[in-house]
Amino acid sequence: MKRTALLVVLMLLCSVIVKAQFKPLAEGATFEEPEEGFAKILQLKNGNTMFIHITYKKGINIRLYNAAHRETAVTHIDPSYGKLDYGNIEAAFELTGNAVLMISEVDSRTPMLYRLVIDGKTGNLKDDQKIGELAHVSFFGGYAMAFGDVPEPHFFVRKDPDSDNYAVVMFNSFESERSKRIEIVSYSADNKETNRTYYASPEEKYKYLRYVDMAVIGSDKVCVLAYGYNTKSSGGKESELILANLDKGAKAVSFTELGFSKDLIVYEGITRYSPAIKSLILVALVKEKKGDRGYTPILSFVNPFEKKINRYDLISPSPRLDQYSKKGFRGLPQNLYLNDDGTFSIVSEEMTVTSGRYVATTLGDIAVVNYSKTGEFINDYLIRKSHDLLNVYLNPFYQSLREGTAQRLSGGNQFKSFAFLSAGPKSFVLFNDTERNNDAQEKGGLVTIKGVSGSDGFYYPLNGPDPILKRDYVFGNPAGKRDHDLGLFSISDYDRKNNVYATLKLENQHGDKGVKVVWLQP
Repeated sequence: MKRTALLVVLMLLCSVIVKAQFKPLAEGATFEEPEEGFAKILQLKNGNTMFIHITYKKGINIRLYNAAHRETAVTHIDPSYGKLDYGNIEAAFELTGNAVLMISEVDSRTPMLYRLVIDGKTGNLKDDQKIGELAHVSFFGGYAMAFGDVPEPHFFVRKDPDSDNYAVVMFNSFESERSKRIEIVSYSADNKETNRTYYASPEEKYKYLRYVDMAVIGSDKVCVLAYGYNTKSSGGKESELILANLDKGAKAVSFTELGFSKDLIVYEGITRYSPAIKSLILVALVKEKKGDRGYTPILSFVNPFEKKINRYDLISPSPRLDQYSKKGFRGLPQNLYLNDDGTFSIVSEEMTVTSGRYVATTLGDIAVVNYSKTGEFINDYLIRKSHDLLNVYLNPFYQSLREGTAQRLSGGNQFKSFAFLSAGPKSFVLFNDTERNNDAQEKGGLVTIKGVSGSDGFYYPLNGPDPILKRDYVFGNPAGKRDHDLGLFSISDYDRKNNVYATLKLENQHGDKGVKVVWLQP
């Protein structure tokens, strides 16, 4: 009898262990919830973890934790750009044990780019300098952006995920010389400039260039994809998808028209470099030049070494997902995630933007489609949800644009966005939701999340044959629990080498709110 009882206890214990996909490792001290500005968590190579809060008017606040997850420093930084009135966080990443912030600001209609380096051992500012400036935007320039299909001037930053090299693209759409509208600058691990040159339009036949995305391949190459075109007023019908390579030691950009399609307009896109196949994977939203059938997602592979494109057909989740909603899945791609073995996932999300007296974006169901390293369909999953983001207008690929940057904090909207975590052979989707939706996944009526006070953090493990996934609580749900724990998953950082996921947890204990950095093990 005793042996049988012991076996039963062990079996129950094993079932609990199997179910617990996220193992709590540590929690930091509670501090006041930041409700405005931007936030990001970085896990550094020296074992430390840094929580960064960039305010609009009161500088930057840093919390530093050591490898044992104990808080070792709380510092404040007053940046040289002063107040962040019209700016944005273009990048936030770890570099040789320090944190690097790339922050844009507009000074008297002139866009500026600043680089701040924060010491990963002390939390103090190591370096702060302006590294980029674009042409002054006049009143007529603003009119051209609003009504003339002229792209907005902007800075774009990408870091190579496999090295400590990064690059900056300065998109200068109001530069008078067409051959100087896109400037590419590459940097090494010590933040030293390694190359700088212009992305010149061939024979200046494209009056406008629409930036698509870029990828940094070690110290050897920066690849920029752009769409060159002319408007009716600029006197031409030429348009093409263009690849520009800035190679190590080169004094000029190699410029290749890829022959994508003369019948399609490329509006937006994302690209990632896959070392497994030595190719850029491109997901783009296109439209037909004749007619208006809406956006069509296209998957392509661009060989940056042979400078040619391998065109694929349109992509979408399988029809088996349509049965779980009345109108079928109608999402657009938001991001592309690469796995170590070269397989990849494309995550799409339903979006509805309403405008009028107030602007709002409703984020609906998510579809995750997994592909082989060469683009063959493997399987897909559907995750049902409904979140209203008030006073927010989001575009397709907003998840990709936010990757490697920081999350804007505004009215609680920061808690209404999903995160995708690729943890070795397993992948997860995480977001906050009400427990009332626990049993509403299969065709059930979903409760739309408007406020998040009654929500908890949930995770969905992406495995198994069923298209609809079962979910569980990220922070646990002990019997009799009445309080709720939210996760600010969009600022999280995953240390793949040590399998540690760091995020911000918002606890609502009997009405007393506080946040803390927590470390979990998927």
